[in-house]
Amino acid sequence: MRFFTGIGLLFYVATITILSTAAILLVTHTFPLEEIDKYLAVAYSDNHIRAIVGGVAAALIFLSFIFARIISGGRQKERTIAFDNPAGRVSVSLGAVEDLVRRVIYKIPEIKEVKSHIIATKKGIEVDIRLILKTDVNIPDMTSKLQDLVRSRIQETLGVEETVIVRIHVAKIVTEDIKSKRSKAESEEKNSDAAVPFHGYRI
Repeated sequence: MRFFTGIGLLFYVATITILSTAAILLVTHTFPLEEIDKYLAVAYSDNHIRAIVGGVAAALIFLSFIFARIISGGRQKERTIAFDNPAGRVSVSLGAVEDLVRRVIYKIPEIKEVKSHIIATKKGIEVDIRLILKTDVNIPDMTSKLQDLVRSRIQETLGVEETVIVRIHVAKIVTEDIKSKRSKAESEEKNSDAAVPFHGYRI
């Protein structure tokens, strides 16, 4: 499927490139207008050339529809996973699985922010996770446990034995500034001590 998707994308790129190049050559006056008129007149008057041009145009339209279906179908297939139950076929949106993965990861206290993206391929289910940590941790240890947790949770939820590939990218580590917090607390304490309540004048 990916091969035909690549061919389809190549077809669209080649078509747009040819049309764009022809438009640039036209507006830059690279070809004289008289020459263009001559070729158009020949194509318009010659039945054989008209048949060839019409056939090529019809083939291009047909191929564009075919490749559009292949590309949209391939992407739709990558965004869903399907399995057969005794009562019928079941398909699960991978967007729902992404939400599940995010909820599982957010339960880990060291993680501040998470983004996940999942696709289904012939090799199995591929999970890409981007993390922002809010404290210093042993990254190899933590990510290994996280990969096992995500893999087992997906397999348990979907009830499949397919390979689950979990890739993790730690984008940032946001550590709390203890000194700034301490100085802020001290300044607040000083301000509270300075604010002595007024009890009236003593005589």
